[in-house]
Amino acid sequence: MEIRKTTLSAETLFKRTTAQAQAESAIPLPQGKTLERVLSNESEAVIREVACRDGAVVVTGTMTVRPTVESTEHTPYAFEASADFTHTIRMDGVTPDMNARVRVEIPACSLKNEDGGLRMQATAELCTTVLEPKQISCITDIDGTSGLERLIETVTLKRRALLGAKSAHINESVNAPQGAAVLKANAAPQIGGMLLGTDGMRIDGALKLSILYLLPDGGIRRECASVPFSDTVPCEAGENAAASVSVKSLSVVAEEDGTATVDATLSIGVCGCVTDTQRVLSDAYDETGSFLCKTETATVQNYEAAYFETAQLSETLTVPAHMKDAYQPLYACIRTAITDTSVENGRGRIEGIMAVTVVYRDDDGSKQSFTQELPLSFDTEAKGDVLLPRIRVLDYALTGGGRTVGLNVTLCIEAEWYRSVTFRFVPELLPAPERENDSGMLVWFTDPDETLFSIGKRFGLPIQRVRACNPNLCEPIREGTPVLIFRNR
Repeated sequence: MEIRKTTLSAETLFKRTTAQAQAESAIPLPQGKTLERVLSNESEAVIREVACRDGAVVVTGTMTVRPTVESTEHTPYAFEASADFTHTIRMDGVTPDMNARVRVEIPACSLKNEDGGLRMQATAELCTTVLEPKQISCITDIDGTSGLERLIETVTLKRRALLGAKSAHINESVNAPQGAAVLKANAAPQIGGMLLGTDGMRIDGALKLSILYLLPDGGIRRECASVPFSDTVPCEAGENAAASVSVKSLSVVAEEDGTATVDATLSIGVCGCVTDTQRVLSDAYDETGSFLCKTETATVQNYEAAYFETAQLSETLTVPAHMKDAYQPLYACIRTAITDTSVENGRGRIEGIMAVTVVYRDDDGSKQSFTQELPLSFDTEAKGDVLLPRIRVLDYALTGGGRTVGLNVTLCIEAEWYRSVTFRFVPELLPAPERENDSGMLVWFTDPDETLFSIGKRFGLPIQRVRACNPNLCEPIREGTPVLIFRNR
């Protein structure tokens, strides 16, 4: 008997968990600066490396805070402070050969005056999905025995793979208020299109800029700008290809001619789906009963698709009762965090919170700020049964005043979809027990979910012989159907 084998490379879902890490540290002020109060704070955590160890997932990254404060002279200024972090997530059964995907959220981050500086207290949530690589040895086919019947199953395995990556540089000028200085600037990349060419994947998009200027009279003014970018990432074609863009560095400098120079470095990656389709043996028998199939079932995670969607939200924020009316909204700091995901009835659901800090000018010219948390909820068509999402702020606008401030925000929802796929396979053949040497005719009343193959296997008969004795028998076979069996040994 000839036996042919292959090895399938796949990933299985090992575990999903969320761990919290508390961070507290002193943040010194820039040299020569004083502090009256904090107007707003932006916080961000970026993961640099994820590594699986024996019994743990180790995450390293950088946490950055960007406070905007007012000095004792009532002059606003902004600065940035960063610190590297390492967090170990204990997880029984994790081994170094596993792969972990980690999303970091910052549901809470506060800054308080302390001894002429600031003290930060923050909570980071690390949402971890661990995938275990599997090498599945299975038989693809057998032959060389009489009366052989086989069930062959087609198995399609899909893995997420990085097809190509590169850095891109942007140096452009945008309009700026005359005589203003840049307090701080944020940038959110938005992908507009992808086109596969002979030299790779061309990525077109725009860098959405939110620039906060300090005016000559001490006021604050926010300006928005959009800087286009286009670059080609060398890569091969891939199924369900999707691009991702992140900002590695950003500098915005106001010039004397009423413009600002934007200098940014982008990291562009193209991911896709690598598909491996093979035919494997799921069961077999022969009429002599010379072997038994050892059958097993495997459940693996197939990477299905990347999902991108922009959403427009309009919200009304209420100025707290103890605070003065908002004469003029100046700017906002927006932090999003995902609190839950679910997949049910063909729909994926993402829930979270959006913490919005609004800085405004009251009728006395003083700057005030307040923070309000808003719930987030998004539904989408399910493209699998495991959802790994992320939410980013692309742009926003403030309107109104008085006791309420209107917020119009554009969010980008990104997600990876994985689908559980279960298949049966035969890793090896076993010696068959001695079969009874009986002959004659009998009538078999079928069990639930019987097939021609299962009936033939039960009695050691080729499927064609079962059909010949039962010309009116066809699948699906109802339970209790009489089947004539004739054996001559």
